Amino acid sequence: MLLTNKKLRSLSALIVSTFCTFACLILGQKAIAQANIIKSDSFYIKDVLIECHQKTIDRIILREMAYKKGDKIAKANIDSVLQKEANKIFNTRLFVVVDVYPIPIKGDTINLLVSLVERWYLYPIPIFELADRNFNEWWQQRNRDMSRVNYGLRLTQENVRGRNETLKLLIQLGFVERYGIEYKIPYINRDQTTGLIFKIDFAQNKNLAYRTDDNKLSFLRSEDILRERFWTSLGFSKRKAFYNTHHFIAGFDYQSINDSIYALNPDYLNNQRRSQRYFYLNYLFNHDSRDMATYPLNGSYLNFSVAQKGLSHFDDLHQFEIKFVGAKFFHLSKSNAAMPLFFATSVRGFISFPSYRPYSELQGFGYRGDFVRGYELYVVDGQHFGIWKNTLRWRLFSVRANLRKFMRLEQFSTLPIAAYLKTYSDVGYIKNDFVAESNRRLTNTMLWGKGVGLDVLIYNSLLWRFEYSRNRQGEWGFFFGFEADF
Repeated sequence: MLLTNKKLRSLSALIVSTFCTFACLILGQKAIAQANIIKSDSFYIKDVLIECHQKTIDRIILREMAYKKGDKIAKANIDSVLQKEANKIFNTRLFVVVDVYPIPIKGDTINLLVSLVERWYLYPIPIFELADRNFNEWWQQRNRDMSRVNYGLRLTQENVRGRNETLKLLIQLGFVERYGIEYKIPYINRDQTTGLIFKIDFAQNKNLAYRTDDNKLSFLRSEDILRERFWTSLGFSKRKAFYNTHHFIAGFDYQSINDSIYALNPDYLNNQRRSQRYFYLNYLFNHDSRDMATYPLNGSYLNFSVAQKGLSHFDDLHQFEIKFVGAKFFHLSKSNAAMPLFFATSVRGFISFPSYRPYSELQGFGYRGDFVRGYELYVVDGQHFGIWKNTLRWRLFSVRANLRKFMRLEQFSTLPIAAYLKTYSDVGYIKNDFVAESNRRLTNTMLWGKGVGLDVLIYNSLLWRFEYSRNRQGEWGFFFGFEADF
């Protein structure tokens, strides 16, 4: 059938109308897509670039970053997000300075630039350190006796093969003669989730704390060897997430004492022995989202461990232990405040079974970080304890000094230094089911300490603590320390 002119005109109009409709739809979708691009709230990461790293391989650095090539990153608060990425890389302790910058490419496309200054990785450090629990005990109770000093050489090769592996060799003489070797491999698999660490140590003492009297250590000095100790361990770590790590450790411990120590304290080792040996297993969980491991101002920290000492009837000691440390760090003031304000609170505890423990295993307050500030001069032995610490800090200044005119080595040419004024209050309690009469004053009773202090942080790794404290017994004292106070 032939179409009339009128019908042809109608058909042509319909075709044109349909074409225009589809064209408008297509152009409209394209316009909407372009509008979405313009209004996008994210950047597209084209690449992650790393500069100024001569030894560390890229995958060790990229392992710490949540954002990879091809990811999107929100525009909102991008500076704080990238600072968090820089902090994670810095906490590998491979670098002096870490900065992460966005580099615009085109539109909403950027590159991430990781700018680094690597540390000096080989440390043949001469040992000259106090053998006492802390500087304050040596200065005030041991009359600044220079014979109570360890000396020797501690050789540390960090970042072996550029893979963040660490080799440590120890040759120590003086107050405690000790030799040791340690090798740590953070990643042994392709996915960089499993690590390995091996340790072996040997030590012998001619000067040994054999008992606690009036909450102070009593020492015996001799020309003969008073104690020998050998211990070794093999550990595996599992780290799937950025902040969480699981450790599984198996080890062996052997020690022996001579007749002089046995005569002064027959309970120094388990079951009135002159020697003691046991195998042990230890599981440890570590969560660490602190902005800086050495001196945290933001983030959180949790360390939880369960240990079984003695695995069969052939072992001389059978002890079950649980220990935990939890801490939270807050930035209380605005970032542009003249003196930024920070707050830290932490809780730590220890539980062990059975209640009876030989003296060599009976350590409570006064060792490592387990102490209430104001009681640095005392030790308080027990089977169970808990501590709650609180610290308020004001940052006086934080600068990066340029030492290039005086220091040619790049690793030391930039000097980060900061100072913090602080006030603090701690409370603790320790339980001892077999406390001696001379040690009852501080045992099975609430202890608290408070005070003010000044912290100085150098190279983001060296901490000096100056503190003036008062404890529950009304004793005031000035104390100096090198370790973190949480």
